[in-house]
Amino acid sequence: MEEKEISQAVIGRLPRYFRYLGELKDQGVERISSQDLSGLMKVTASQIRQDFNNFGGFGQQGYGYNVEYLYNEIGKILGLDRQHNFIIVGAGNLGRALGNYLNFERRGFIFRGMFDCNPELVGTDVRGIAVMPMEEMERFVRENNIDIAVLTIPKAGAVPVAEKLVRTGIRAIWNFAHVDLNVPEGIQVENVHLSDSLMKLSYNIRKGQNPAEAAEGGM
Repeated sequence: MEEKEISQAVIGRLPRYFRYLGELKDQGVERISSQDLSGLMKVTASQIRQDFNNFGGFGQQGYGYNVEYLYNEIGKILGLDRQHNFIIVGAGNLGRALGNYLNFERRGFIFRGMFDCNPELVGTDVRGIAVMPMEEMERFVRENNIDIAVLTIPKAGAVPVAEKLVRTGIRAIWNFAHVDLNVPEGIQVENVHLSDSLMKLSYNIRKGQNPAEAAEGGM
């Protein structure tokens, strides 16, 4: 049976559902209605039901949703019921911050290695893992069943590094470099532009100003 095509907008909301349901589960909440979940998440109850209906619904009329069951099912949809090994390319501040983020392991993302071309960083330690030279990256990916590469390197180096990763058979790239990557079909890429989020905040701050403040700020 052919799998139903799910919109990226729905997929984009799944991690947020998962996070809120995890918090409810930790609080001991056993069941919740779409209306109550709507109040917590500021998403309409209708939207929640539509999103969940893409995957079979999960709920029961007059009962609502079993929080733990829904949490586990969304985790399976997101692929969090299996382990994903990842490496970080770039041992600067952002790369080290991501390497030290323990919550990845809770979600099944296992930090396996870090690489950098700077000889002063090679051999330094990030949570018990020594930074390795770039020359070892391709071999390491092939030999250690690495699914995901995280790029925290300058724009100029991102494309050639991505090309090397493609040759290793990497399955996904989480890209923090300031360039959108074009890779062969079948390799998943999530481009993260931190400055885009700041500019979106800037727009919303400006939008929230009164006309006099906005005019003054634009002079």
